[in-house]
Amino acid sequence: MDFKVVVDTLASLAAFIAILSVLIGWYSSARKPLTIPRVVVQKKDSGLTFILVTKNRKAYPVETKRIDCYSRKFFEVEQRIGGKPQYAERLSSRYAVFSLKHQFEVPAKGNVDIRLEVTGEVEIPSRMIFSVDTTHGYHELWCSDITVVDIGKTEVYSVDFKKEYNSKILAKVVYYWKRVSELTRRSSRRLRRA
Repeated sequence: MDFKVVVDTLASLAAFIAILSVLIGWYSSARKPLTIPRVVVQKKDSGLTFILVTKNRKAYPVETKRIDCYSRKFFEVEQRIGGKPQYAERLSSRYAVFSLKHQFEVPAKGNVDIRLEVTGEVEIPSRMIFSVDTTHGYHELWCSDITVVDIGKTEVYSVDFKKEYNSKILAKVVYYWKRVSELTRRSSRRLRRA
């Protein structure tokens, strides 16, 4: 009886591992080859420089042909006379930030910083959508990590508190504690004034 329980447990564990490995393989093959995890925008007197940190997840090189950047996308629902309702997600030139028609090769499992100079004033959104035409098809990529840097400007400030931690969790706990205590302090000042 005990031997049968051990064999059944090992067989179940082997089946679970096989199913899990198939799911992981399917997920990794279904992911888009390119990702843009970060965008750095350098503000200058003559315009802006967009630096797209581009990563390749696959074990083969991917070449970009065109990159279009938008601040947002819009959604349509329409019904033609005598037809069915249709839903569509669209990118419009009204919300275009820039367009880049240049070929870049992102090496296998590698990173490339793609730089683009834009003259004039462009509104920098808090989130960017990229429509990327590559050798492996069109991909729609999102980026929320946008850092704006003013080149040639100096900022002077004093620091009330600064500590370094080896643990991300501990740093986050202290950060949220400081945020809550600061909000509490501001609320109590407002109540005293009122």
